[in-house]
Amino acid sequence: MNTGTVLSGNLKDFGLVEILQIVELGGMTGAIHLKQSTGRMGILYFNEGKLANATELDPGALALGDVLQQLGMTTYHHIEEAYAQQLQDPLGKRIGERLVMMNVITEQQLREALRIKTLWTARELSMWGDGYYEFIASPNVQKLLPYGEASLDIEVVRATMEMVRYSDEWQELTNVLPQGMRTMLQLAPAIPYAMRFDIRSLELFTHVNLYRRVRRIASALRRPELDVARELGQLAQQRFLLPVYQEAQHLNGHKVRLPDPAEKLRLENFELLNLISRMEQEWETKHTPTEQLSTLVTFINWTMDALAETCRVNGVDLDARTLHTLMVNENLWHMGSYEFRVDQNHIDVENFTALCYEILNGDIKKAAGFYDEASMVLQRLLSCIFEMINGRVANPRERIENQEVWEAMFDQFALQRGDA
Repeated sequence: MNTGTVLSGNLKDFGLVEILQIVELGGMTGAIHLKQSTGRMGILYFNEGKLANATELDPGALALGDVLQQLGMTTYHHIEEAYAQQLQDPLGKRIGERLVMMNVITEQQLREALRIKTLWTARELSMWGDGYYEFIASPNVQKLLPYGEASLDIEVVRATMEMVRYSDEWQELTNVLPQGMRTMLQLAPAIPYAMRFDIRSLELFTHVNLYRRVRRIASALRRPELDVARELGQLAQQRFLLPVYQEAQHLNGHKVRLPDPAEKLRLENFELLNLISRMEQEWETKHTPTEQLSTLVTFINWTMDALAETCRVNGVDLDARTLHTLMVNENLWHMGSYEFRVDQNHIDVENFTALCYEILNGDIKKAAGFYDEASMVLQRLLSCIFEMINGRVANPRERIENQEVWEAMFDQFALQRGDA
């Protein structure tokens, strides 16, 4: 299947449940990109007709931390600790992986939470009565999925059943919780008659005062948000709680904001095109094998510099060992007995260049093998860095376009090496 749009239209004419059924019947791989006039966006990913993942781009969107708390798997404090670690190491492990490493949750619990998050996000997106949809096909779902996410391969029939059930629930709840899980509540200013409340209701009143929004209240209570919404809805129907009306925010072309700290970790503003243009201009001036290999190392350092600047703009300090950790994790920290010298996210270009002069000016057969191995290792490392950066871009179409530009650059490198 070629990359590109194969389905598009308005959700007023064709609901999300019907779109999912078409994707399932066609065994399609790609992503459904949803967008409303307010700027809210949602994305559902598919792998051969099965739901691979789902995400919503909105400050009030459901996060993995919400699900883990609502399922009673962990606490707010553990999640905040994992977030703090990730802000220090943006390209490192994701929140769920960090919680597993901290022995807070198990691998099985993480996978269950990710599946639940996907289903709950999908059911919420199915409530959109208007908006534009576009299915972007791709031969490989991993190129579309956000960084570090794996395909969950959830049967579409399970997702659509969840969507229909959720829609039925909200037919009544919408009257008292008009903005769904994002609804902000307040206590009624006065109760005109004497009442005796049970412990559960008193607990809800306390949490309304503290957290206001339905989703935040559910996470604090460590109970599934739909269960909490039902109980809050009953209290609202009795006029003990009042929804606080909030006008939908129109973004007028500006990017939608994600929940913190996810907002700090997104990399849409990474200057990829400027970086690639700079690389291409530099590559054209390099003709000898030593110059080319040394230049690939320089490109790695430039990419890390650009990443550090993007993180700085986002209010995040890039950990000084990010590059070294990545090289170790990908087994790209050495070539035979030679180990790359890495400090402050830079590879020592002079040390590597000296090695190139020594080997490439010696035995011809050995030199050819060294060039091929070094070129492969350095290009692989560059690709790993790019994939981690590109995976932090929320929009799947933008990720595809970035990938195409990046691959075209490597094709150019390969062609020039063949001519050298």
